[in-house]
Amino acid sequence: MGLKDSLKSNVKRLDPRKIMGSFTKLRVKFSGLPRKKKITYVVIAVIILLLIGVRVNGAMSKAAAQKAAEMNRQTYTPVEALTVKKQTISSSVILTGKVQGDKEAPVMVKTPGKVAEIQAKVGDVVKKDQVLFSLDKTDAMITFSLQSAQFQMAQGAYETSMRKYENDKKALERTRELYKIGAVSKVELDQAEFLASDSQRQSIEGQFAQARAAYESASKTLADMDVKSPIDGVLTALDVSIGAMVSNTASVAKVVDMEKVFVTVSVSEKEINNIQRGQEVLVEVPSASTKVKGKIEDLSLAADNRGKYNLKTYIDNKEVSIKPGMFANVTLNTATKENVLVVPTDAVVFHKGRNVVYLVGENGAVEKEVKTGLENGMETEVISGLQEGDVVITKGQNFLSDGSQIKVVTKDGQSQEAQNK
Repeated sequence: MGLKDSLKSNVKRLDPRKIMGSFTKLRVKFSGLPRKKKITYVVIAVIILLLIGVRVNGAMSKAAAQKAAEMNRQTYTPVEALTVKKQTISSSVILTGKVQGDKEAPVMVKTPGKVAEIQAKVGDVVKKDQVLFSLDKTDAMITFSLQSAQFQMAQGAYETSMRKYENDKKALERTRELYKIGAVSKVELDQAEFLASDSQRQSIEGQFAQARAAYESASKTLADMDVKSPIDGVLTALDVSIGAMVSNTASVAKVVDMEKVFVTVSVSEKEINNIQRGQEVLVEVPSASTKVKGKIEDLSLAADNRGKYNLKTYIDNKEVSIKPGMFANVTLNTATKENVLVVPTDAVVFHKGRNVVYLVGENGAVEKEVKTGLENGMETEVISGLQEGDVVITKGQNFLSDGSQIKVVTKDGQSQEAQNK
């Protein structure tokens, strides 16, 4: 390929290094050429330079046009929008409290003693009268055995004494008849009346009652060595150990009926008048990964020393997944409005001391001042400033001002590009 062809090829590809190489080779040969050829090469060089200028200028114009188009695109703010409609809005508060069992029974020993055996552990589901732990029964068993023997003897003596008493009553009747005819003395009659008297019967019964009471007391003391659950529920506390002494002055265990639990929370005087007994609430117990519905069953009529009103909400807990002592979040509605204009709370922007929203207008964003009402954190009621059917900007609004150029990419959850296609 000749020098001219090489130069033309490099001009087409606009490779500056190769073009300069071609010109260097041309300059070396140029000095030894005839005048006519020199003129030809000069003309060719001028043409090449003109072509280079045209190509470079075209490339620069194209780059400038692309940059201008990009800047033009950047003047539009992409936004998402929503058509304003009338709907129902409720405001709510979230309050925190602790879960408690509806029935909680402390467990105390009746008689002090040493722990001999433990038959349950914390967390066990127990039935009423189920043995939780046992005390040493040695002394109680000795006392019971003694009183049992004495009671059996007293029972035999009582039966014998009562038979004799009945016979003495019959004998009294005969003695009275004999006394009438002078067959017995007054002393014999008095003796017969004493043996058949009520006081004699009461004495016999009293002696037997004492023996029976002593036996029953010993029996109860022995039975009390087995410490039992007072109710059906879950054993939530057990503060005993083998060989340790326990006193009858303090609780050593606790059983809670877990099938029905409650949460107590406090509300302010501003909220109390919007809450009613029987109102449904949502109770979330994070540590149990549980959300359940409950009802307000107790509502205090007077404020406590903090100026708060206590309310108690009960929840069913048949699966016993919620434990007393867990923290719970109680969500309750404090106000509800129906058939009102509602927008997402994020759509309302505080700008220059005013609450405003931005609408989708024909020539860009339109700033509208609004008056708001009920709010629940996610949605806000608009009392004035909007009409049903207005299209309010819900994303991108924080980057707008009145008249800003916008591009709606999503409206009412639908992609506008998909609709245009």
